[in-house]
Amino acid sequence: MAIPHLVAHRGHMETYPENTLLSLEAAMQCGASHVEFDVQCTADGKLVVFHDAELERTTGVKGNLFQMAYEELENIRAHEPERFSLAFFKSHIPSLTDVVRLLQRYPRVTAFVEIKEESLEQFGVENTLATLYRELEIIHQQCVIISYHYPALQHVKDNTDYHTGWILRDYDSNNRKLAEDLKPDYLIINHRKLPENEEPWPGSWHWMVYDITDPELAIHYASLNIPLIETRDICNMLEHPLLALNVDHQHGN
Repeated sequence: MAIPHLVAHRGHMETYPENTLLSLEAAMQCGASHVEFDVQCTADGKLVVFHDAELERTTGVKGNLFQMAYEELENIRAHEPERFSLAFFKSHIPSLTDVVRLLQRYPRVTAFVEIKEESLEQFGVENTLATLYRELEIIHQQCVIISYHYPALQHVKDNTDYHTGWILRDYDSNNRKLAEDLKPDYLIINHRKLPENEEPWPGSWHWMVYDITDPELAIHYASLNIPLIETRDICNMLEHPLLALNVDHQHGN
């Protein structure tokens, strides 16, 4: 039986505020061998781990990342007040540097680093990726750079040896041809967009599907040659006896 590896989507976001140090470390502490998080760029070129360009959904504060310097963001709390009230009031927006430092303590964990399209379009592919490469260099071997943005991934392929993952909006013949040209290491898609009970396109890549919180569904997708399952509820998923076989038993120092 194929047993998938689980990828912690924005950390353990079911239980903690997404993309925070708390959420990411909780996922790794309960045994995640893979984590995923989002990277945006601030007005002064600093990379932060955050999903939206707008602040309000996860901070409760109105504002746009692209119009704010990093020092303005440092004291804004990413505690998802709508979901959690004040339970995680001390959680801040982490810089990418903060997350890199955390990952250094978990050297066997693979990080899927999603560079967001909005930042690439706002600040340019070359500039944004140059900063990303520099910041990730110390954990280079742990990282997969992923994005919806095809030209950015082509830049990664042409200029570095980072592993890459293309996130697909559509499962269609045009994207299949583009995938065959790009040859990313991973193809990533919402599981609902795949045809039911069929193996997805074969190729030089590995497949990853999101967002799944049902252990049996994760095992089903593994049987269709999809080795990576992204989940918002990593710690509960890892309580399933089969999925627990791929737990990383290493903890941070």
